[in-house]
Amino acid sequence: MENNLHKTLNDVLAAFDAPAKRFDSHELVAALNDLPEEERAKPEAHHEWTAFMLQPNDSDSTFGGYFGPQVTFADANGNPLYMPALSDITPEAVLYWEQRYKTSANPLMRMRYAGLVWDFKRRIVNSNYDTDLYRTYVDSMLAVCNNDLASHPVVTTNILERLFDIAKKQDDDLAKAKDALRSFEQRHAVDHAVRYWACQFQLMTQNGKFFTQDEKDTLVRQHEDRMMRLATPDANGKIDVWTLNSQCELLAEYYNHNQQKEEIRRVLKVAEDAFMKSFDPNNPMQKLGILEQLHHKYVHFGLHDEAARLLKEIQAAGTAAVDALTPHQFEFQIPPEVYDQADAMFGAKAESDEKRWVNFVIYFIPRKDMEERSLAEAVKHYPFRYMVATNLMDYKGHTNSIIGSYEHDPEGNLVMHITEKMNLGTYFLGIAIHKMREQGLMITDRIMHDIVEPCPLFEAKSHPVIRQALDFLFNDESVIACHLLVPQIEVAIRNLVEMSGFSILKAQKQVEKGFQMITLDDLLRKEPVETAFTSDGAMYLRLVLTDQRSLNIRNNLCHGNLPPDSFNSGVAARLLHVLIMIGMVRFEETDK
Repeated sequence: MENNLHKTLNDVLAAFDAPAKRFDSHELVAALNDLPEEERAKPEAHHEWTAFMLQPNDSDSTFGGYFGPQVTFADANGNPLYMPALSDITPEAVLYWEQRYKTSANPLMRMRYAGLVWDFKRRIVNSNYDTDLYRTYVDSMLAVCNNDLASHPVVTTNILERLFDIAKKQDDDLAKAKDALRSFEQRHAVDHAVRYWACQFQLMTQNGKFFTQDEKDTLVRQHEDRMMRLATPDANGKIDVWTLNSQCELLAEYYNHNQQKEEIRRVLKVAEDAFMKSFDPNNPMQKLGILEQLHHKYVHFGLHDEAARLLKEIQAAGTAAVDALTPHQFEFQIPPEVYDQADAMFGAKAESDEKRWVNFVIYFIPRKDMEERSLAEAVKHYPFRYMVATNLMDYKGHTNSIIGSYEHDPEGNLVMHITEKMNLGTYFLGIAIHKMREQGLMITDRIMHDIVEPCPLFEAKSHPVIRQALDFLFNDESVIACHLLVPQIEVAIRNLVEMSGFSILKAQKQVEKGFQMITLDDLLRKEPVETAFTSDGAMYLRLVLTDQRSLNIRNNLCHGNLPPDSFNSGVAARLLHVLIMIGMVRFEETDK
């Protein structure tokens, strides 16, 4: 630390600006951060820090180009914040980088400065490039790649892709870029290093017009040879199936670009055969996952016969996977404070019966904004859980839904997060119902008198059925209660939409002049539902009744997706809540 007290910005830059110096941008940033405060306060030091903090190859194009922020986070209101910020990329910074690419000796530094000017000058400074920018940028990238100056070969592949994209329309530079790609593979590509040998092939697949037919044939031949090597068991009889799978996918994408369906079928069959030989017989869950991946591949490439062939095996594997699962139980004690809260909201301490009904409806409807913040906190504290996909299976082991990682499927993760909390909240829902029963509310006569009969959405001819369903529910015959309640709930939602002036019909696809009812899920997305129950209430109804990623009670019951004993007291309690929620709707008198 003592040595750094007398260092200057020029000292740091000189240490890195040697012609053959290899370094990572983080090393330069760290050296800048160690400078004395008066040196770090210089505008030039901040421009250097910004230059090497910016992340190249920004997949989301956050700042609208090739470079983006290295860190993204949110403020207290959920607004995105970036480091570096877009405001750090000032006209002064861009013009400073322009002078630096002209004077730097190190190819890595020239490449970074030139790349930043290429990305930002026209947008930030609103003026054209200097005539030497293209030449400097391309030559510096060539020097970095051909001399292995990048900190890791994977970084070099990223630079090679950028080089190809910039140089591909200039014949001489295109030839140099191809030579650099071939040279890189010769130096680094081994069969297990997918990224190294996939780079050139992917560029060829996506930019076919920039490759001659001989070049394409040579590359395809090399990758076909690698596929056969990878498909051959080693001395221990093992196959590196995941690397082989990557090779087969590369070839399949190339053949798909060229509409060669039989070639796609052939290479995917190589991957399938390897996976079939590599299943762990003691791990049916692994087998199920691999079969589903193969099925998705066949569907993606339009090979529907092959996809259909796997369905029977997927069903069998799913059943075996469910049988192999070990159930987990846990016990917890409900603290006295919970009962005190229930008593205040639903029991003897509540203000009135009217307040008890309102509390009962509102309390159990999740608020989307709160749950989004709760999920964000969970992701922050348990990041690994949200980095992988989650398969949701039915009781026979069939995959119903797949929820992706939080990054790629935030909505699915929110649904799963709310559903988990609703499942845990079933205990408190039961306590609330018990407290209201003690007050004489949660009985059939009071529900019919206070809620069902005054509600215009429940038709008078349906009242006896609802009464009977409530009798079954309070006599612990939940299965029958659920089967009676679900159709009446659906009819009430349909009545709400129709009474609000919206159509509940749609034309049948296969009958020329016929009509059919809109599905319940579509009804729950109609404006009257959100108007009556708020957007949170509409979301809640979908999660409870029709969302396959959540409780999905209506569809599971009507389609026989679950055995009858699955419709237990917890499910019945949730339907009772929905019934009362709908029953709170009243007509509003207007001039119309």
